[in-house]
Amino acid sequence: MKAIGIVGVGYIGSLFLDELLDAGYDVSVVDVDDEQVRAATERGASHADTPAELARSTDAVVVALPGSPEVEATMDGEDGLLAGLEAGQVLVDATTTLPETSVACERLCRERGAQFVEAPITGGSPRPGYHVMVGGSETAYGAAREILDVICDDHVRIGDVGDATVFKLALQLRYAGQQAVDAEVVEFCRDNGVDPAPLNEFLELGVWDRYFTGEYEQAIQGLGGLEIWHKDVGYARQVARENGTALPLAAVVHEAYKATVRRVEEDEGHAAAVIEYWRTLNDAEDRDAR
Repeated sequence: MKAIGIVGVGYIGSLFLDELLDAGYDVSVVDVDDEQVRAATERGASHADTPAELARSTDAVVVALPGSPEVEATMDGEDGLLAGLEAGQVLVDATTTLPETSVACERLCRERGAQFVEAPITGGSPRPGYHVMVGGSETAYGAAREILDVICDDHVRIGDVGDATVFKLALQLRYAGQQAVDAEVVEFCRDNGVDPAPLNEFLELGVWDRYFTGEYEQAIQGLGGLEIWHKDVGYARQVARENGTALPLAAVVHEAYKATVRRVEEDEGHAAAVIEYWRTLNDAEDRDAR
């Protein structure tokens, strides 16, 4: 492979762009945000006017979009990826979507003789770096390995298409739930006159430093961490409903995020969201932070 296309050059897509350019690939991008495209071309990428044009001019395409609706819209239509995809090409979807979206994309790619893998990414592991969970056939995984080796620190095949998405949603359930619990624990200590610092300094529990410092600035630009977690926990609950899986704790966490998603500023992120939710429940909006 020499030419790689990227659909979506926001926070994650721009990380992929830098890695691919550094590795010597010719990279072309497409994005609905002209500013993102401008930034990508300034770093050395070329740009295509449509996803179809992008597919026609590259050997493989990496998709990094907010969620299922955006992926489905990008694939469909006379200007969509499918219109330009040819036999032998590889499509890597790094978006966290619903499993059914990945299954549909894989079927459509297979009908055109192209290989497809879902490849949701996480940076939330205790290990440093970005880690990708792959769903797809062994053949498709083999075809995508060259790209995966470049765009992430490590990757593992979870199973067939759909399986990696379920695994990623499980991770998001854990991360979102852990952050919500940690926020309540920290504020419970503060509200009762106890310094929460020993949670980390003495017990080394790994509670998010932002809860202690009050620095809630968003770490992820664009869609934002708060809305990403709100979306992903919602996806997990939808999958659970369809399969009869009971997720009572996830429902509570999702409602907490839902209740605050419109209250915080775009640059505050989910750390601020769960703190504000706790304060609202405790009628604490006008209290001074202790």
